[in-house]
Amino acid sequence: MDYFEFYGLREDPFRLTPDTEFFFQSDNHRLALDSLDYAVEHKEGFCLITGEPGTGKTTALKVFVNKWKKRAEIALILTPRLSPKEFLSAVLDDLEAVRVGGGKVDLIRAFRDFLLEKSLSGRPVVVIVDEAQDLSDETLEELRLLSNLETEKEKLLQIILVGQSGLEKRLKGEALKQLGQRIAVRVRMRPLSPEELYRYVNHRLQRAGGGYLKTGRGTVEAIFKYTKGVPRLVNIIASRAVMVAYLERQNTIKAGHVRRAARHLRTSP
Repeated sequence: MDYFEFYGLREDPFRLTPDTEFFFQSDNHRLALDSLDYAVEHKEGFCLITGEPGTGKTTALKVFVNKWKKRAEIALILTPRLSPKEFLSAVLDDLEAVRVGGGKVDLIRAFRDFLLEKSLSGRPVVVIVDEAQDLSDETLEELRLLSNLETEKEKLLQIILVGQSGLEKRLKGEALKQLGQRIAVRVRMRPLSPEELYRYVNHRLQRAGGGYLKTGRGTVEAIFKYTKGVPRLVNIIASRAVMVAYLERQNTIKAGHVRRAARHLRTSP
């Protein structure tokens, strides 16, 4: 009998892959999603989402894309280490935009025509860059120039930059000052509070089937001590604590299980 069967679970409640089915909407995540909606609906041009690794930026992004994919044209760039021309080409590929010629001027013309066509049909065009801290200054400047594509009434392109905290500092520097000044909507992702962590753990257990696996306040306090509320770290240590409890054939994850899981993780290669 494996531990899924032992605990009556359908699947691993604490797997690391971003999964919208397990999405827990903390106050901060709600603010991020509301801000993304606002930026697109009001054609704000630029939106910036930043946070430390593991705080849930990518999962929130997936929730946003699932909500808007039938109402907007979305290009999602996940490998941003590209030159300006390569970046623009990747955006056009993702949007399935028709192009004639492969020169930089040809690409910009194709992009402009695509934006105008979608504007006339009332469909927003959104370019999302994940791990945007990896963009070069030259490519970020190209994005600023692309944002100049507009009509007399509105921006034709909405750009969402998602990245780690260092991106904020770069956008305050002299080289990217003009871009930084254009970002009207900014959200910083933060770790879960102790209360949110308690609800997060139980939410994921319920989504995985509930079963017979229980936890208590002491358990969650121990998890918070070792993770400071960072969801990715919570999943790592909670998953290991469940395994420790299973090896002892315990139906309740206790603080001791969390401590043993933490000790094992510190000694793991």
